[in-house]
Amino acid sequence: MEWKSNRRVLIIGGPKSLSHESLAPHETICTKTLDSALGVITSSRPDLVVYFAKGKDDALEEYVLTWLIEGFRGKFLLFDPLNKVQDSQTLLQSQVIDDYFSGPIGSARFVTIIKNRLAQDSHFAPPRAMTTFDLFRNLFERGLNAIFFFDEELDRCVAANIRAEQLTGHTLRELRHLSLQDLCSKAEYSETLRVIRRAGRHYYDSTGMTALKGPGGFPLPVSFSCGVFNFGRKNFVKVEVQKALSEPATRRPFEGKKSLSKPSAMALHSPT
Repeated sequence: MEWKSNRRVLIIGGPKSLSHESLAPHETICTKTLDSALGVITSSRPDLVVYFAKGKDDALEEYVLTWLIEGFRGKFLLFDPLNKVQDSQTLLQSQVIDDYFSGPIGSARFVTIIKNRLAQDSHFAPPRAMTTFDLFRNLFERGLNAIFFFDEELDRCVAANIRAEQLTGHTLRELRHLSLQDLCSKAEYSETLRVIRRAGRHYYDSTGMTALKGPGGFPLPVSFSCGVFNFGRKNFVKVEVQKALSEPATRRPFEGKKSLSKPSAMALHSPT
């Protein structure tokens, strides 16, 4: 009977020459894009994720942040066959990636690198680190407040908890295509943005009041706190929302279709 490893490897955007049998006896899963990898990471919990870079940025920080929040505990190796990735040292130092390989690479050498890594890393992270991270995930997922993570330009929600889905009436998949402006009442957006900019200028969180578009498009008054943090080459914005005790005087849904227009770039750095 052939021995089968309990290690699972996810390869994203790999060369066609790689097959599911290339890394035997380890289980291999292949996807074409970073977008399609999220469902695999959530359901399969790979020990090792390997990505073949396509461009200079590829929004790696956003994807890895989402993976971590979804419970990813493994290592992330970045292969850059065309030498397009910028600031790879920053990605390594900030632990966005765990290793970086530049330049063209043959199939045989690739298989050797991956098998050696799986053989060496009997434990992918210290138990104390995992306990700390599990505590964070528990607070995030089961918190009574809605929590959103946005990119620095506030034009996309990177991650959100179950309470955020309940508060807005959108699934996580839908939220990931919406900006802060899409979720806020038009009348309250400017003040909300001002509070977030203040948080971006200071180390501590800022607090304020706003109105979100709740289920059915009804304005929902809320209080919120926000903070800005760095991960890799980028900054992200955490917005934690608590439903206000008072209901709005009128419950008229917002008119028109949902706006998916993007706020101006670098919204955090705009003048107040």
